[in-house]
Amino acid sequence: MLTNSEVFLVCISFFFILIIGYLYFRSSFTRRELFEVISESNQFEDNFKDDNFKEPKEDRQELVIFCLKSMDGNDFDSNQLISLMTNLGAKNCDGFFVFYDHEDAEAFRIANLLNPGVIKEDTSTKAIVMVIDLMKVKYPIKSFDKMISMSHLIAEKIEAVICDEKMQPLSVQLIQHLQTKAQEIEYSNNLSVKAI
Repeated sequence: MLTNSEVFLVCISFFFILIIGYLYFRSSFTRRELFEVISESNQFEDNFKDDNFKEPKEDRQELVIFCLKSMDGNDFDSNQLISLMTNLGAKNCDGFFVFYDHEDAEAFRIANLLNPGVIKEDTSTKAIVMVIDLMKVKYPIKSFDKMISMSHLIAEKIEAVICDEKMQPLSVQLIQHLQTKAQEIEYSNNLSVKAI
């Protein structure tokens, strides 16, 4: 007959064998399931794949987002913000401020970072966002350059720091990259217009 300590050792060894077996086979089970899921999704995509299909231009977006956040962490004075936007030529459209290009087409928008995004007299916010869709504007280079110059002007007036969409300070390299992207899009748009 087994003593209590021997029974205890047998149970512990059995328990360790189960754990080791689980750890060994767990990775192979999950890998196999993962490959099955991936192969099923690839088959679904292959059934609907058309090499000649291109996304319509209206559905594509190339958003550029700048955030202007308060340097000292205090809320912006909403009345000062509204009068500044108005003096700079922005039009108030349902609580959003819209800047237009020389042909009265929308260049970019300014909104409150906090939901619902509107800037009104009773609005309190520590950050605003400037947004441009390079695919939708008629002149991506001019619109982007206007957004850059306005962001610097507004940031100076309201004592804000210009950040990217990840709330990191805006770098010269990022600006150059975005300018290049705007040039590529405008060039592509000009080619497609000439082809028609």
